[in-house]
Amino acid sequence: MNHIRIAVCSIVLLILAGCKGGKELISERPVSQEVRNNFESLMASYPDWNTFSAKGSADLSFGASGSLSASTQLRMVRGEVLQISVRIILGIEVARLYMTPDSLFLVNKMQKQYVAASLQEIGEKLSSPVSLQTVQDALLGRIFLLNSANNAYGIDDFEVMESGSSRWSLSPKRQDERFGCRFDLGETKLLSTQMGSTSGHKEIVCHYTDFIKQGQSENFPTKMKIALTGLSVPVSLNLRYDSSSVSWNGKVGVEKPALSKYTRVSAAQMLKKLSI
Repeated sequence: MNHIRIAVCSIVLLILAGCKGGKELISERPVSQEVRNNFESLMASYPDWNTFSAKGSADLSFGASGSLSASTQLRMVRGEVLQISVRIILGIEVARLYMTPDSLFLVNKMQKQYVAASLQEIGEKLSSPVSLQTVQDALLGRIFLLNSANNAYGIDDFEVMESGSSRWSLSPKRQDERFGCRFDLGETKLLSTQMGSTSGHKEIVCHYTDFIKQGQSENFPTKMKIALTGLSVPVSLNLRYDSSSVSWNGKVGVEKPALSKYTRVSAAQMLKKLSI
């Protein structure tokens, strides 16, 4: 069960690495009206939400070190909390991740251990800011800008690259010199998000597929394939939502783990094990 703790930590921590405000990219490329229209349609398709929940499953792989499968339950309150419950046979919860705007808690119930760390501390370790909003956007298959309140951004905040056949890409004009990110799209669907260090030593790529309808467009992904390189072993995660369980703005129950029952493991120890 140690693999569950390692995999969940690595995916959640490193999905946040990238897109930090800093160096500004300057481009004189004109943006076609087609892409501008697609961008506006994409933004308009994002439903206003206060809560989100979905059941699903996850397949985790650690290179030659092995793999495992588990059921998941995701619950989110916008801007307030993210909770991921990892379950195995008979619905037994073996791990729970609980994230707030300033803290991250990960409980390994099988080994009676937990990690508690501030997002500021994690961001310092990763040399990139950590944001609850960023994680929530990524899990909903959305483009994002860090330090952007309430998704207050437009197409002019991005470097736009058009490749024909309704394919186009976005890169934030303001990027940190150490990290960068890019969003690849097809018409009004986000197909992938790529984040990595400019040195090329660490990279995470998330591919989105199996889209269902949200708003007026069929562009909400129910499958995500996340590949992470740059650790001591490559890590990949296939995350699937049961489309029939996807719920917006319903009542969700989230509960901070009772940490007094567990032994605390420091964030430094966790990051060291992850070779970050």
